[in-house]
Amino acid sequence: MQAVEWRAPHELVVVQRPEPQPRDGQMVVEVANCGICGSDLHSYNKGFAAEPGQVLGHEFCGVVLSAPGVDGVQEGDRVTVRPLTPCRTCDRCLEGNVHLCESSAADNVGYGSPGAFAERVLVPRARVGETVFVLPDSVDDRAGALVEPLAVSLRAVRIAAAGRDDVVLVLGGGMIGLGAARFLKLAGAGTIVLSDPSPLRRERALALGADIVIDPLTQDTTAVMRELTGPGGMGLGARADVVIDCAGVAVAFKDALKCVRHGGTVVLAAMYGQRIELVPDRIVEKELSVRGSFAYKDEFPDVIAALADGSVDAELFISHHFPLERTPEAFLAQLDRDRSLKVLVG
Repeated sequence: MQAVEWRAPHELVVVQRPEPQPRDGQMVVEVANCGICGSDLHSYNKGFAAEPGQVLGHEFCGVVLSAPGVDGVQEGDRVTVRPLTPCRTCDRCLEGNVHLCESSAADNVGYGSPGAFAERVLVPRARVGETVFVLPDSVDDRAGALVEPLAVSLRAVRIAAAGRDDVVLVLGGGMIGLGAARFLKLAGAGTIVLSDPSPLRRERALALGADIVIDPLTQDTTAVMRELTGPGGMGLGARADVVIDCAGVAVAFKDALKCVRHGGTVVLAAMYGQRIELVPDRIVEKELSVRGSFAYKDEFPDVIAALADGSVDAELFISHHFPLERTPEAFLAQLDRDRSLKVLVG
């Protein structure tokens, strides 16, 4: 079968690989579409969590070809897959926090197990309702590939727990930030502000429910937020109730600490991939709640439902679609923030 291997930074090669052979409790999925994630870009650029020969890709959907010993699914079903695979035996899994599993990285699809930038992919531990989710007819293949990243967005919004009178600032308008803006709108957050340097992403944020957008290249994010909320404590900064950082860059983290009010909440939903300077005094002085938001816990079914009933329109997130053999070109498109949103391969 055809697959795309990561060989070295900025080097992806289309190759022929053996067909996956499932054992009992495993599944083979014929990939319909696979999205390019920010983590994939970290791997592409710097080799993050990748060894030469690794097949990346974990945001995908497709058709079940074979699923020996897997209950609740049959050949021909359309599914999306939770690529982070819980072991079900570690302390975190036993307490219900399967997204924080401490021991199953080798089975994570795309990082450990070969990923979905391929014609077919093996799901190492296929359990319907846990790692495999059947898609209704109302969720097409393009939307099915967005379930995984949208689940990341929904997780961050749930952790933020913004109220109906709250002002929420989302930093970063990539897939996760745009998804956060949409789920904040659906949750009834008071005022939603999104900051991103890309005109395309700012325009799309407004279409998805943001009330205000900021261009951090030409506007001072803190000044805009201060005008909206009034000055923060001691006359400094602003007073956003919640800030969700989906950007993962140092300047965004600084903006988050400046813009959030005393007693407010900062949710970190991005992977930074580098050291950043931190002055913990701001966290102490404001008595902030700073929360990490990692991947997803039980968000997949709710995301599928939102796509199925139309409250989340998948097409608003997609900018490009490439066939598998043009995956290297697709990665270059995803790197271009000025013209790309979500790039799909398949």
